Amino acid sequence: MVAAAMMATVNLNAQTDDLKNEIGITYGVGLSTIGDGIGSGAFGIFDSMFGYEWANRKDFGTLGVEYFRHLGNPRLAVGGIVAFASYGEDLVSKSDGQKAYERTRNYITVMPAIKYYWVDKNYFGLYSKAAVGGMLMIDKHKKMSDGSTSSDNTLYINFQASLLGLEAGSKNIRGFLEAGAGEQGFLLAGLRCKF
Repeated sequence: MVAAAMMATVNLNAQTDDLKNEIGITYGVGLSTIGDGIGSGAFGIFDSMFGYEWANRKDFGTLGVEYFRHLGNPRLAVGGIVAFASYGEDLVSKSDGQKAYERTRNYITVMPAIKYYWVDKNYFGLYSKAAVGGMLMIDKHKKMSDGSTSSDNTLYINFQASLLGLEAGSKNIRGFLEAGAGEQGFLLAGLRCKF
């Protein structure tokens, strides 16, 4: 029985040391929603000349799901990222506060990605990540005076470059923080499962 228990332990250790798949969920403040805020501030100068201003900003942030597979080199992983972000605001009259337009933008991004672990220990990891792909922006406007709506879909190239990622936890479940730039966020956090 002791020999059987030892063999089972060796088998279990071999399985946990050979974790080739990662799936994670992330939340951050993405490039598109930040860009929209900066754009509203810059173009708000022209709107204010006509008596309007952008107000009631609603920023959902960026929610992402990612999958990575470790190949022959255990430090190197390839995979993909799917991200969703949403941003909205109103154009209101400066004189009476009445809303003239509502604007909502949704962003759906799909990116192939690569990740490299600088440090990969049982309960701790330090890595960098890069991704480039396509982003669909769905832009909707509603004119309040007559209730008319318009919609425009545009495809862009987008990216994520996380220069430094730090993860900690168990061998299978880890929390993580990343700092970088891109659609997932300048600073993002999440939870990752390795199997």
